[in-house]
Amino acid sequence: MGRRGTARGSGRRRTGRVGGGLLALLMGLLATGCAAFDTEDDVRRAQELAEELYPGQLEVVDARILFPETTGSEVTLSVEDDPDAAVRFRVDADKDRCDGGPDCTDALRKAVDRARREAGHLRAMRTAFDGCGQPLLATDEKLTAPWIEARLTDRTVDDVLARVGACVQRWVTARAERDPGVAPKWVTVNLVAPGAAADLPAARGTLPAVLRFTHGPRLAALARDPYYVAAYPVGRDAHRTVDSASAGLRIVSPFEERQAFSRRIDASVLPALRATYPDAVTSGGAGTGVWRLEPGTVRRMRGYVLFCERPPADGKRCLGDLAALVTSDPQGRDAEVVEVLTDIRDERGILRLPPQ
Repeated sequence: MGRRGTARGSGRRRTGRVGGGLLALLMGLLATGCAAFDTEDDVRRAQELAEELYPGQLEVVDARILFPETTGSEVTLSVEDDPDAAVRFRVDADKDRCDGGPDCTDALRKAVDRARREAGHLRAMRTAFDGCGQPLLATDEKLTAPWIEARLTDRTVDDVLARVGACVQRWVTARAERDPGVAPKWVTVNLVAPGAAADLPAARGTLPAVLRFTHGPRLAALARDPYYVAAYPVGRDAHRTVDSASAGLRIVSPFEERQAFSRRIDASVLPALRATYPDAVTSGGAGTGVWRLEPGTVRRMRGYVLFCERPPADGKRCLGDLAALVTSDPQGRDAEVVEVLTDIRDERGILRLPPQ
């Protein structure tokens, strides 16, 4: 608590990086004596509420400012009888408001109920994946997209998708039993190379499991290098059957690599396009679109490259009035045009492309 109590002060040491307008705001707050750099009053108010409603059951474990707001903090509490649960709610002691409303008692009760539900969802996810030999590394904050390790090659890809699909089925079934109203049409699983978890940042071991598995620096480290995303369709039947045979796979890369892919795919596909459209120019940015791996392989994928039959007049940028469905290797080389689509925009100019 002492560390977090001065968290706002740490912002003063980084003012050299802050824009002029923001710097002026910070200096104004300091000059007026505003308590914008202190969470202590909000933490104290949260502790009072906790003791009033749940005596001896909740303990403050973290607090952060709600910058750029000038007052208020997000306070996090652990729950004595549920080490997985993290109670998070916004407290503004100066205005006596919590989670944006005047009823702090109700806000805390709702936050505790929400924390217990989230803890149950995380346990269902961990039990499903850990129990089928795919230990959970992390998950997004919504607890809907797990991260696990898997080695994907042309020889293993079908087996991996089937094995992970069995884990997904266990997870979907467990969630349906906990919350019958939750029926996702698709479930995604993030797959990183074996060994990726070795040097991952970790939150404090004393924090609730929900915070440890959604730890921001941990998620950022997992997404630093290219990784695979497997998408599984979930049936609407009573058993929520996961169709592993129809699972799709794509690669997610950092922004710089997507830009490099865009340049390479343009250079690779233009000669084929110009055999039919001699003056063709691409719109660029193909790497920011969705490229899915071909079934049964990790060496070929397909996606769309937008292009114009000829450069637009007056030097305007080509936005794409034609689309080439293209296959290539994951680096954007060795491209082949599968087909060219001509009717790709509606009457308002909005792009309408069919699934690959």
